[in-house]
Amino acid sequence: MDELMPLIEQLKITEDVKAREEYLEKLTDLISESEDSEDDLSQPLLNSGILEDVHKLLINASESSFTSKCAQLVAELAKTESLRGPLVEKGFVPPLLQLLNSNDVQLAIQGCRALGNICYDNDAGRNAVDEANAMKQLLDLLRTQLKNDAEGADRLRTIACGFLLNLTNTHEALQEKALEEDVLKLLDQCLQLHLPDQGLTNMALLTISSIADSDFGKEMISESEMPKTLVSVLASKEGESHQDTILDLLISLADSDKIKDTLADTNLSNHLIKIIQCNTGRSDDDSQQCVKIASDLLVSLLVGDKSMEKLFGGGEGPVFMESVKWLEGNTDTLKVSGALAIGNFARSDEHCHVLVEDGVMDKLLELVREEAADNKEHNITLQHAVLSALRNLAIPAPNKPRMLKAGVLDVVLKLSQTEVMAVVFKLLGLIRMLIDSQEEASKSLGCDKDFVLKLVEWCGVEGHAGVTGEATRLLAWLIKHSKSSDVMKNIIKNDGIQYLVGMATSEHVVMQNEALFSLTLICSTVLGDAAVPLKEADLATTITTLLKNPDTIPEILCNTLSLTRSICTAASPTSPQAIPCSLLACTGILSDVQSNLREELVASGIADITRELSLHEEEKVKEVAKSVLAFIDDSPVNR
Repeated sequence: MDELMPLIEQLKITEDVKAREEYLEKLTDLISESEDSEDDLSQPLLNSGILEDVHKLLINASESSFTSKCAQLVAELAKTESLRGPLVEKGFVPPLLQLLNSNDVQLAIQGCRALGNICYDNDAGRNAVDEANAMKQLLDLLRTQLKNDAEGADRLRTIACGFLLNLTNTHEALQEKALEEDVLKLLDQCLQLHLPDQGLTNMALLTISSIADSDFGKEMISESEMPKTLVSVLASKEGESHQDTILDLLISLADSDKIKDTLADTNLSNHLIKIIQCNTGRSDDDSQQCVKIASDLLVSLLVGDKSMEKLFGGGEGPVFMESVKWLEGNTDTLKVSGALAIGNFARSDEHCHVLVEDGVMDKLLELVREEAADNKEHNITLQHAVLSALRNLAIPAPNKPRMLKAGVLDVVLKLSQTEVMAVVFKLLGLIRMLIDSQEEASKSLGCDKDFVLKLVEWCGVEGHAGVTGEATRLLAWLIKHSKSSDVMKNIIKNDGIQYLVGMATSEHVVMQNEALFSLTLICSTVLGDAAVPLKEADLATTITTLLKNPDTIPEILCNTLSLTRSICTAASPTSPQAIPCSLLACTGILSDVQSNLREELVASGIADITRELSLHEEEKVKEVAKSVLAFIDDSPVNR
């Protein structure tokens, strides 16, 4: 500060151009050196009037060298965040923009430096440049320098690209203007013509990354040659120093299915495999991070349907073959990526058959066994990924009995002691797929008292809607696919009824139907055991609420009416025919609680609601409603 203020005063009073240049140079050096100082010079500089003085010097300068010195000082001042706003307010942007038209390379460099620093994280500066309609001016400057081999042209290209980055970063309106001016083609040319220039290549890549942050930017990139150029840069010798930047950028771009397909048609996957192979086994952080990013990108490519098929290659694609190897390796990162890759390949029934036939399922199962071991530190991410893959494998009907025979259910149940709800969610989804249409497996699991108790606990877990939904659906599926009274009684005994009744009012139609179907089976099979918990769960209110709601769709109306009918009827011990509940009550077959449940339902106004539904516009609803009325009207309450 002691040196700075006298220099500013000397600059104010001197008339000699050479002396002024010297003072400007010294001021620039001092301000540059002060970046590492703990002293905040912004307020003293503002109070000194230096901005006003330099602005006058800038607009009145007659020699390019003096103008360049002024712009250089502004560039240093603009490195301080609190000075960027005042520099815009004092009107520095218009005269600095004029420097971009200069044939003097050094002058254009300092103009771009100053403007780039003013625009860094500063919308006021960006808007000032925008108001001057300078986007085309900047891009034209960069275009004219693409093939210029004069001294300083390489630095100007880099500085101009840096200005472009700071101007457009996080500013979607300016990004769109740049895209309209064909900025992607320009950046593509920068990469292709000047790849050995690390500074320019880095700036170009960062600018592309910034543009890719917006949906519009991604869309425009997907329609350009940029994805292919990025892969070429990554595969080149010069691209090695930009590997992390390119991989991060490609991961961001791979959100787009169109870009996934484009990338799958390049040699990107093969290059990623080489990167992984070269870095696997190394203990340094950079190598491990490189493995993770490259494998994450490979997995990301597999999310697209077309790209997944391409990389599967009929079960012989390099990516598929490599991902299978990862499952057997010693690198946890690659085990997770391998499981995620297999899970993506298993989105096709045809692939699922291949994965089971070729023993890939067995490799996944071995990972589960390892994770279930008591003496091992558990990898939650790996458990989640493996369970997801196994769930996808269990979806095709032919795979279910084969997987059950291989012991998948017994092995994965060892993970049921986990307290990690994300793992529980995947575990429940896998089990639900495994027991689909598998009567014996459903009955065996549904009769397992410990498992059903745990399942009911998960139905009531707080803070994870996915787990509660999957757990309750699995209760319903155990009933549906076993059709076993023993399973139903086990669920009743362990307080599962309340959750089935609750699921009947789910916002998801599929879950509503599953709940109503399972409750209908219970009421028609073991009503005596279920009557008390059904009454406590206020089933009658749930039924009337569904039937009275004008928004309830016909399918749910029909299933709710069927449930109503099952409550008002019961199977005779000697005949499969339905017998009116009132007759069963007279013969003593129904307990008092069962009669109370039925009468509670009748007393709730179900008869009037059902009569109204018998006039419904949907023929199926009318038909079921009339069949229910036949039993309700025979009830003692209505006689």
